[in-house]
Amino acid sequence: MKTLSFIVAAILFISCGSKKLTREHAAELFKAKYPVTIDWDIYTADPDHAARALDTKLEQEGYITLKRKQTLAEIGTPFIFFTDKAQPYLMETPEKDKKIMVQKVKLAEQHFGEITGMQMLKNDKKAIVEYTYVYKNVTPFVAISNLKIEPKESRKAYFALYDDGWRIVDKPDLDFLVE
Repeated sequence: MKTLSFIVAAILFISCGSKKLTREHAAELFKAKYPVTIDWDIYTADPDHAARALDTKLEQEGYITLKRKQTLAEIGTPFIFFTDKAQPYLMETPEKDKKIMVQKVKLAEQHFGEITGMQMLKNDKKAIVEYTYVYKNVTPFVAISNLKIEPKESRKAYFALYDDGWRIVDKPDLDFLVE
């Protein structure tokens, strides 16, 4: 009888302490990494960036003003100026970037969507998880960038089981997928 109790307790302990990655646990790990702010560098003294800004409605909507002409003495000075209306979207810009007349602007936030698939590898110690993310809080400055806003976008992430639990692996090594 004592042996049977020990076996039942061992089975319960093993099943409760299962280290298999679940969709719920993977979602928790993703939620810890999101939201992610997407930014863009605007080179205010670059005529190409000014031309790109002309093709948007940023000036008409009051977010920027554009200087359309420069004299030779003004070369290297900004074409693009940000108004007070743009202030909520301007991000902290490193001094080295400010010296070359770069301003970081917020484009949007990426938020975790849902897990769409999981593939367990290497005796359930590694996994590939497919998931979606969505863009929220999209700013008017997305018009000047190369960012394409889709309703939902898909990605893959790689997970590995460590002694302290599951982790998302940023750059899996080549043998990650090898069984």
